[in-house]
Amino acid sequence: MKNNFKINSREIIFSAVTFILFLLLLEGGMRIFHFIKYKIKYNREMNFSTYLGWETAQNDSSDHDVKGYGKIVYTTKKFGFRVFGDINSNKTKIFVIGDSFTAGHTVSDGKTYYDYLRENNNNVEIFAYGGGGYGSLQEYMILDKYFDLIKPHIILWQFCLNDIINNDYDLESTSFKNNNHMTRPYYRKGKIEWLYPEQRIGWFSYVVKSSHLLRFLHIRINIFKAEKYGSIEDELSINHPLFIKAAKITSDIMGLVRKRAGDTPIVAFSVNKPTWEGNTFREISEKYGIHFVPNIFEAVEEAKRFGMIVDGLPFDGHWNDNGHSIAGKVILDYLIKHNLLKPIF
Repeated sequence: MKNNFKINSREIIFSAVTFILFLLLLEGGMRIFHFIKYKIKYNREMNFSTYLGWETAQNDSSDHDVKGYGKIVYTTKKFGFRVFGDINSNKTKIFVIGDSFTAGHTVSDGKTYYDYLRENNNNVEIFAYGGGGYGSLQEYMILDKYFDLIKPHIILWQFCLNDIINNDYDLESTSFKNNNHMTRPYYRKGKIEWLYPEQRIGWFSYVVKSSHLLRFLHIRINIFKAEKYGSIEDELSINHPLFIKAAKITSDIMGLVRKRAGDTPIVAFSVNKPTWEGNTFREISEKYGIHFVPNIFEAVEEAKRFGMIVDGLPFDGHWNDNGHSIAGKVILDYLIKHNLLKPIF
């Protein structure tokens, strides 16, 4: 019996060591893969940033097929802007700030909603920065960084439902759907803190965020959980404690935006309208004297009901050319109606 026990113990130890070595090899392989990938692909869409968490790469260029959208020609200009106009222009300079909808990875150059503005009004000079997965604080930090350089006449601010989630550390840590698994800046108790959204895994989060393999597995597990069991978004309402807290943080961030912009008009809009959001974006905008463009989501959905293809579903819910054009028209009409932009005749 003793010999058998010794043999079994050795087998267990050998198997455990082998498994650990296998995991280490996988970890090393993933690190080498990403290292080579970044070395070979000098122009990549996103870069790590100690300030923003991550940032859109400047002077990026790609020409490839995107499932659900077809061939997309995508380029960025200096500082990671999708469009960076002439800072000395006498035209109305519009500083557009948003997340992945504004980054516009699903539409080719010249087809975004802000391109619609300049294509249909020759008095417009566009400066547009979009960061995939950005929350409102990161967008504010972009505004703060480039406001004095651009000196815009109008700030066009794009909201998205995941802003509410991403703006609050506790809420993003709870979410399986809208957690970017990246260290990002959060606005907490009146100051900026850079934190990793832990998702309630305690000390293990320190291991996960430093391991390529474990982060990859963790993300895949969370996607499975979201599909199988749902996520916190399914429970949210305007009365949910986490939502109330996140909405307050979003409001505080937009207060920073208002203060930084000074007298410069700010025009905001939302690309979607989940039932749990209520009228939060509109109410926050009204609180700080920010114009809010209504009915963009409704206009896109109405076109969809009449048979127009406006996005890449079932593969991707971001707008295609049609969706961007619809949104652009609604925004342009609003700017002209409220005397923020002169019409052309």
